[in-house]
Amino acid sequence: MRLSGDRVAVRVAPDDAPAWQVEAWQGRRPAGLAVGARVQVRGGLHPLPPADNPGGFDAQAHGRASGVRWRARGPVLLLEAAPAAAEQAVRARLAARARLRALDRELGAGLLAGLLLGDRAAVPDVAVDALQATGAGHLLAVSGLHVGGLAALLFALFWRVTRRLGAVRPDRWAALLALPAVPAFVALAQAPVSAQRAGWMVGAFLVARALDRRPQGLELLGLAGLAVLADRPLAVTEPGFQLSFGAVAALLVTPTGGGRLRQALTVSAVACAATAPLQAWHFGTAAPVAVLANLLLTPLAATVVVPLGLLGLLVGAWTLAPLAWAAAAAEGLVAAAEVLAQAGGLQVVGAHAAPALAIPVVAGGLWLAGRPRLAVWAPLGLLAWSAALWPRGTTVDFVAVGQGDAVLVRSGGHAMLVDAGPDPQARALLGYLRHVGVRRLDVAVLSHRHPDHYGGLAGLVDHMPIGAVYDHGVPDAGGPWARLAGRLAAAGAPVRRPPAGWTLGDLQVTVLADDPPPHLEENDRSLVLRLAGPGGSVLLTGDVEGPGEARLAGRVPPTSVLKAPHHGSKTSSGAALLAEACPQAVVFTVGRHNRYGFPHPQVQARYAAHGVQAWRTDRDGRVRVRLALGAATIEALRRGAQPLGPGRCGVP
Repeated sequence: MRLSGDRVAVRVAPDDAPAWQVEAWQGRRPAGLAVGARVQVRGGLHPLPPADNPGGFDAQAHGRASGVRWRARGPVLLLEAAPAAAEQAVRARLAARARLRALDRELGAGLLAGLLLGDRAAVPDVAVDALQATGAGHLLAVSGLHVGGLAALLFALFWRVTRRLGAVRPDRWAALLALPAVPAFVALAQAPVSAQRAGWMVGAFLVARALDRRPQGLELLGLAGLAVLADRPLAVTEPGFQLSFGAVAALLVTPTGGGRLRQALTVSAVACAATAPLQAWHFGTAAPVAVLANLLLTPLAATVVVPLGLLGLLVGAWTLAPLAWAAAAAEGLVAAAEVLAQAGGLQVVGAHAAPALAIPVVAGGLWLAGRPRLAVWAPLGLLAWSAALWPRGTTVDFVAVGQGDAVLVRSGGHAMLVDAGPDPQARALLGYLRHVGVRRLDVAVLSHRHPDHYGGLAGLVDHMPIGAVYDHGVPDAGGPWARLAGRLAAAGAPVRRPPAGWTLGDLQVTVLADDPPPHLEENDRSLVLRLAGPGGSVLLTGDVEGPGEARLAGRVPPTSVLKAPHHGSKTSSGAALLAEACPQAVVFTVGRHNRYGFPHPQVQARYAAHGVQAWRTDRDGRVRVRLALGAATIEALRRGAQPLGPGRCGVP
C-alpha cells in the first residue's frame, strides 16, 4: 500500500495468482487497510498502459518491474484487517503527515513530506521545478542522505550514552541500537529504490561495525544491488535504480583525496557527471549549475533540513517547533535553488545527447581501470552514437496527449507546435519536447479555443521560449482562454492572426481556412493548415465538422496525410473532403477508451472504403510523418514504418 497526497494506492495479490498483482487507487483508507490485509476488489480490471510517446512514463514497464499487471477501477472492500504492526506503521506515517500539515508553512511542509516520507505528490511544483532546474532533484528521493544521516545521528547519540554508562565497546552497542531505525525509516518513506539501496548499505555497515568488520563500499553496494534485484529483477530498467546506483558506484571508484573543499568539489562533480547521461536519456535535460548547486544545497539539506525534520518527527507528539524550523530551512533551500536556477537553469539537450555526455564517465573509468587506449577510442564511438541519434530532416509528430491534439512540426532546426492538448497532459507534452531536444518553439498555432487544444500551452509558456502564437482571432469575452492569452502576452508572445503562409525550414505552411464568420460554432472556426515539404504533405484540420469542411471546398490540394477532423467524429470527415484531399493515410488523435467513442465506426469505414491507411494515437502511440524527397514515411511508436509513395491522385 502506498500513500500519495490524499489518495491511497493498494496493491493486491490474488489468491490464485499471487504474481499477477492488481493496483487500485482509493480516495480514503479505512482502518485496517495495510500490508497483510485481505480485501476484495470490485469492478473491471484493465491492463496497465504502455508509454504513448518516446521518453514518456511507461506504466506497463513500471508495473512489470514492481509486479503489477492490472489496474482496478472498482472499490476496495476490507475483508480482514492487516496485522497490528502493519496498521501501526501506517498510523505512524499518517500521524507524521498530520504534523506536517499542521504547520503554517505550506511550501516547507510539502517539501518535508517528500524528503522524509517519500510523498512526491505533496511536494509543491515550485519546489520540484527549482530543484530539478539546478540538478538537485535527487534531494527529493529518500536515499543515503536521509537514511545515512539518521543512522549517523543515532549512532553518535547511542555512542555517547553507552560510553557514559561504562560500556566496554560503545561503538558496537551504538551500531546495534541504531540498526532498527534503518528499516523503520525505509518503511516510513514507502521504500523507494533509492531508500532500499541506502537501507541495505547502511544496515550492512552497522552490522559489520558491530562485528568489528570493515566492509568495502563496493561490497556494500553490490549487496544492496543483489537484495533489490532479488525482489524486483526488472528494477534495473527504472531511472531511479540507475541514477541511485550509478552515482554511488562512480563515487566509490573515484579517488577523493585533498582538503575538504577539494573533496566536496570532487564528490559533486563526479556525482553530476555520472548522472548527466542518464538524466539526458530519460528526461532530455541537463543542469549546467548542478556541480555548484549540489556543493551548496546538499550540505544544507544534509546538515540542517533532514536532521531537523527527523528530529521534528520524533518529538512531534510534544512540540512542533523542530518541524517548523525544518520547514523554514526547506523553504530557504528552495529559495536558494531558485536563485541558482536563474543563473543557469535546466537546459534541454535531448535524449540524443546522452552518449556524448557519458564520455567523461566512460573515459575516466577506463583510465582508472588502466585501459588508456580504450579511454581514447571509446569517446569516438560515443560521439558517433550521439550523431546517429541526432534529429534531422522534416518531421510531423502527432503526439499522444489523450483526448486532444498536439502536433509537433520540425524542419531545418525550427519547431512549430499546432495545438497543445489538454492541461492534464501539459507535463507529458513538455517531457516529450525535451526528450526530442526542442528548446524553443518558433511558432505555436492554436486551431481553436477548446481546452483539449490549448490547455497544455499553459504548461509550456513558463518553461520554453515561444516566438509567435497564432489563432483564428475571433474576439473573446473572457474566461480561461483570455487568461492564457494574457500570460502569453506577458511572456512576449501575444496571440495574433496568422499570415496567409510562411516557411518553416524546408516546409511551406499555408492557411487554408481563416477569418471565420461569427455565426460558426467554435469547432468550425478551426484554422486549417497545409504543410508541404519534400516528398509529401500533411493537412491539419483542427476540429472542423460539416460547415467547416464546406468552407474548404475547392481549396484542398491532394495530400499525403490527413489529420482526421474532430478526432473522427460522426459529424466530420465528409465524403467531399476525402475526395478532394485524397489522402494516403489518416491520423486519428484520440484518447484511450475516450467517452465519446471516437473515432466513430462509420467514419473509420468511410476511410477504409477509400483505401486510406488508418493510424491512431490511442493504439499506436505517437505517430510520426517523415517528409523526405523520395522516401517519405509514416511510422508510430508501437507500429512499424510504411512508405508514402506517389498518391492515388497523382500528387505526393
